Amino acid sequence: MKSPLIPDSENPKWVIAQFILKAIGSRRAKKTASRLKIPDVERFIDIMKVIMIADLFERAYSDFISELKENEKLKRFVDVKEIPDLEYLYKSHSKLDIKDISTFFRGIFKVSKRRRQKGRKYILIDATPIKIDLNTWRNRRRIGKDGKPYKWSYYPSEGYYVGFKLIVAIDAENYELLDYELYDGCPNDAKTLIPFLEKLYSSKKMRMGDLIICDKGYSSMKNYIAAINRFFVVPIIYPRKNTNMKRISANLVPPLDVWAGKAYLLDIWKKIGREFLRLIEEWETFREKRSRIEVLFDIVKNTLGLKSLHQYTGRSVEKRVCRTFHLAFYLIHLAGGMGIGVRELVYW
Repeated sequence: MKSPLIPDSENPKWVIAQFILKAIGSRRAKKTASRLKIPDVERFIDIMKVIMIADLFERAYSDFISELKENEKLKRFVDVKEIPDLEYLYKSHSKLDIKDISTFFRGIFKVSKRRRQKGRKYILIDATPIKIDLNTWRNRRRIGKDGKPYKWSYYPSEGYYVGFKLIVAIDAENYELLDYELYDGCPNDAKTLIPFLEKLYSSKKMRMGDLIICDKGYSSMKNYIAAINRFFVVPIIYPRKNTNMKRISANLVPPLDVWAGKAYLLDIWKKIGREFLRLIEEWETFREKRSRIEVLFDIVKNTLGLKSLHQYTGRSVEKRVCRTFHLAFYLIHLAGGMGIGVRELVYW
């Protein structure tokens, strides 16, 4: 049994919780919700406050609502006009569109009004398993059978599990979530990279000249060449022991766009190709930068409760993932302003 939640103005976690509640209850949040045509904005704001604080303190929504009703000090701290009923909370949240949730949190957790920073962006891409809290012993005979909703998956660092696989892209400088994709089961990393880069490129979260950093799981000749020829980005994908860079270099030929009235792309392509061949030899120098996405995964799992979920459908899991990563980004920003290091958040 977990200890009761007692707001403490001297505790950094409660101070951060206060900032989060202030952002969710702000005029900007209400305007954003109105633009998204969310009915009953005030009730929606109350629900978001309950959900986000429950996630921050790793509480089940039913337990948090019960404590909110009994703990007057906690109720004043959260500042909800009306404590939502658990059934109403689930029903209202299930009707929300995932894009609307992302737009809402991206808007209220915005930490800078500046547009895209000048110069290249360093994009970290990695995947992690998302396990659902399912009694696999009781359901062991149903898992993996045809027509059933769950099946066993395997991830090297986790072993066998039931759930999903999440691929995430973040800005290496500020931990901002750029995009994500949730897969049922555990598909091979290398096969998911090109469709994910297409999604990033189409949404303009990744542009020509940017540098993407991935681990060895994404290493394949097809991925190296597609990143350079289709997206004009520098792929620092850690090479495997058997990766033949000479063969990859020999297969780097200008794309057809260069000869289809876009001759200016030839100089860009040559520059990116040269930079790739130079930087891939120094891939070990990017270890510290790439480790930041591992730290982020530790924060969302160990601090924000994404390690084992009580959501059981792809849609509900995706909603939880979306708001958790936006919360993690804002949490890192607030903690930095208080002199708390990113790696310290893992042990909260």
